[in-house]
Amino acid sequence: MTGSFGRVREGRRFNWRHEVAPVLAVAGLAADYLSPPAAWTMVLPFAFVVLLLALRKWAFAAAVFLLCSWTLIPTAARAVFVVEEMRGKHDAFWIDGVALQSLDRPVADPCVPNYVGFTELPVGPGHLVNPRWAMRRAIVSFTELHNLMVLERWQQDVSDVCIDADAPPPDADALLLDAHTPPLDDTP
Repeated sequence: MTGSFGRVREGRRFNWRHEVAPVLAVAGLAADYLSPPAAWTMVLPFAFVVLLLALRKWAFAAAVFLLCSWTLIPTAARAVFVVEEMRGKHDAFWIDGVALQSLDRPVADPCVPNYVGFTELPVGPGHLVNPRWAMRRAIVSFTELHNLMVLERWQQDVSDVCIDADAPPPDADALLLDAHTPPLDDTP
């Protein structure tokens, strides 16, 4: 009984290099996902990758690199985009109750609904997944990035078909002249 409480067995020493690798991996991912979405936060997970590489913990370093938001979210968005590309139809995603900046222009553009479908992600209260805090920010980042890829593809495909909303119609001068010219009075 005394061997299990307080006494260290002979020959077994505490190996901090073995114990610190999982702690550094979790700390690196936590620092990444809990930090605000800004470019300087890219340093956080990659600093932990460098620490793990210095300790020669290749698997933990690879796990932090592949699971950090700077690698995982763009890879996932690109994978979904490629699957949609193979399917031949792209859908822009929206989340109930979240204002996505990537959908501001497409909702106002009359040409977008003809070429791009809109799909609601089952995320939020009353849906399949109800994430909070960091997971919600990661899902919103994934959705924004995916929508930007879809809209870029849409602009490449239909640049000749749709008229730019900011550009005037081809005969704008004639339309403006007709709109501002008072009707002729036929009374003598």
